[in-house]
Amino acid sequence: MTEGALLLVRLLAGLGALQLVGYGLTAWLCPAPEAFSRLERHAVGLGLGALIISLWMLALALLGSSFRLPLVLGPPLIPALSGIIWQALRRKGQTAVSALPEKTKNQKPKTKNLLSHWDWLLLGLLGVLFLFAALRAVLYPMWAWDALATWGFKAKVFYLEQGLDLSRIKAHNYYPNLVPLLLTYLYLCLGQVNDHLVKLVFPLFGAGLLSLVYSLLRRSGLGRTASLGITAFLALNGVTFIVHLFIAYADLPLTYYTLGAVGFTWMRLRQEGPSGCLPLAAAFTAGLAWCKFEGPPLAGTIILAAALALITLRPPSWPRCLPALAWPLGGVLLGYLPWRLFMRLHHIETGSDHLLGFYPQQLFQALPVVLKGLFFPKFFGVLWPAALASLVLLAKKPPAATISPSQAGPVPAHGGGLWLTARPLFAPPTLFLALFLGGNLVAILLGYAVAPTSAEEFPFYVRATLDRLLLHITPAAALIIGEGLRHLEARGSLE
Repeated sequence: MTEGALLLVRLLAGLGALQLVGYGLTAWLCPAPEAFSRLERHAVGLGLGALIISLWMLALALLGSSFRLPLVLGPPLIPALSGIIWQALRRKGQTAVSALPEKTKNQKPKTKNLLSHWDWLLLGLLGVLFLFAALRAVLYPMWAWDALATWGFKAKVFYLEQGLDLSRIKAHNYYPNLVPLLLTYLYLCLGQVNDHLVKLVFPLFGAGLLSLVYSLLRRSGLGRTASLGITAFLALNGVTFIVHLFIAYADLPLTYYTLGAVGFTWMRLRQEGPSGCLPLAAAFTAGLAWCKFEGPPLAGTIILAAALALITLRPPSWPRCLPALAWPLGGVLLGYLPWRLFMRLHHIETGSDHLLGFYPQQLFQALPVVLKGLFFPKFFGVLWPAALASLVLLAKKPPAATISPSQAGPVPAHGGGLWLTARPLFAPPTLFLALFLGGNLVAILLGYAVAPTSAEEFPFYVRATLDRLLLHITPAAALIIGEGLRHLEARGSLE
């Protein structure tokens, strides 16, 4: 009992150090303390910490150094702590400069923004979900195929060999290694291999993902209850998201990094996000490229969708926004090139299992299955139908009687003009989300068209992978639902 408690303390300390590293990177990327809420900093901290630690472990492998906890954790902590201290000093200086004079007698006292009954209910549902997920994660060992044969096996080898040794791995050894190296780091914190406890990191990725969804919806203009409602709607629809909270696959971290890259790019297009949106998007696209084989194509669709939205609609800010997309492009290179260098130096062959040819019959065979998957209640409940309904709503032109110049929409966010007088879908931020979702649905179909499987195996291959591929982009569908709801609220306030 004492040993188990000690292991849990060591795991929590390791996760805390991971969060601290990510928190420090956020301090450097978003130095303005007032621009980024505490919830947002914690939401991005885990993912950025995992990115920095795993890339540093890759650098150690390139340098020929062994994986020892002081060497793995010590160097990343130095700039992280420096960033936190620098930001604290900056905040202190800003507080001193902006000190207000004495309160006047006529100044109204501040009132607390209390949670409503609906807020408590939604938070309670999410709390029960994560209590279940955390217990389910730590009480069971790794059991699913990829968790055992790919990510978990690699992590055990890296821990036992004290390095990034792929000589004993013959299947998918060209896959990116953010998740295996993250698990290796947690094994180092524990001082042993423990498949139960390290799985706690996956519910934490899920919590970070939902926190990001909530924060992005709040920044878009939705109220607290509506934002919590959509967040709970995403989490509790279907079983796919819930299962990935404890299954120990790399798909949940990939979904988290996809949301971060999409969300901060979306905020930059809205011009309503904190300073440092695009550097943060770059960090998340680096996580995409380093997390899984599907990451670079996902990052490419984000950059392409943003560029197409800007070029097509040409808001006044587009000459500045378009070159700024070099940030997420640089993030892709940061997450991709170091691993390619390692593969080249160690003569690891790049897998070609998805690039062997094009099979048109598979494209037409997969099309109805993918469309069915969007409406299959077991996958995501009614979330995708709700997102499609929101897109239809946003594509419609609102009645002229519902438009007033004072409530026509924020000018900076959409490039000027009264955007409610036209179809809201054709504002750069909303069009970006729609292009991203549509482009990735097409990419999924094309991916199935080049998959080298036999005719008998192909239907099973589609059924085994479709829910995961849709999971990667489903949080962006939740943002579309938020846009639709915000549009309904705006129209309702004008009628």
